[in-house]
Amino acid sequence: MVRRAVGSEFMGNAFVFPGGSVDDGDRSREAAAAVLWDGDPEELPWRAAALRELHEEAGLALTDPEGLAIPLDTVDLYAATAEAGGHLDAGRLRWVSCWTTPEGLPRRFETRFFVAEVANEAGAIADGVEVFDDTWVTPSGALERADEGSWEIPFPTRWHLEMLSVHESIGSVTKYADSISRVESVLPRITLGDNGEYEILMPGDTGYD
Repeated sequence: MVRRAVGSEFMGNAFVFPGGSVDDGDRSREAAAAVLWDGDPEELPWRAAALRELHEEAGLALTDPEGLAIPLDTVDLYAATAEAGGHLDAGRLRWVSCWTTPEGLPRRFETRFFVAEVANEAGAIADGVEVFDDTWVTPSGALERADEGSWEIPFPTRWHLEMLSVHESIGSVTKYADSISRVESVLPRITLGDNGEYEILMPGDTGYD
């Protein structure tokens, strides 16, 4: 996990998973040539963006062949991967959920969450501009830091940490991800509770409809 910069317009100072926005480059021919993906073509830009942001924010490159050296200061990840004689491997990403920001908020996103297995010795280095404090942590460990007040963790991130925490191993997580035949979009809703405080409701919660 990484900590977003204090001055970020969105979720400043919060601990989150590496991530970011799909941009034009992720839809380009260069991205299509650099990224290995034989699934739904509509997914390619999303997976390319996930791979790019993972490298930009945490210095981790999921490549084929595995371990391909990509400089951390790379400006164009797709060009650098091609120059290194390999590809980014989108097949290593398993799509587990899709969330849409609740209605009524000033900024709204459709966010896709992926999981991937990396080698135990993989290093992670936050970029020091957008994110800081790169940290390998178990889901339960991250939740403990949030509960004790040392980490601020947004609701969607916490939900995924709780989901991951029920699994005893990476193998269990990947098996769960592989069992998902269709990823449905999740739309949380914000409501004012009886105590006067805002609450987030998930589909199926009392009062959601």
